[in-house]
Amino acid sequence: MLNEIEIAVLMSVCHKTNLSKKAHIPKQYFLKRFKGKERKHAEKALFTLIREGYIQRHPTKGEMTYQLTSFGRKECMKIIKTL
Repeated sequence: MLNEIEIAVLMSVCHKTNLSKKAHIPKQYFLKRFKGKERKHAEKALFTLIREGYIQRHPTKGEMTYQLTSFGRKECMKIIKTL
């Protein structure tokens, strides 16, 4: 079960990638909405989401980027339906 900050991070990734499994974006692009201590918690939540299989790390030449997995996309769809 995802907590509030994990849901916020997952939805931020979903929004920035437009629910695409092929799009990959750098961490600062989807974490910029979190400020101060909240950003630290968001970064921890990101690694939890990676560990649980919602988000996948995608190394590129310049920096590490992140993309949705099938499981992460399905979870986003469930969350959107409940809103």
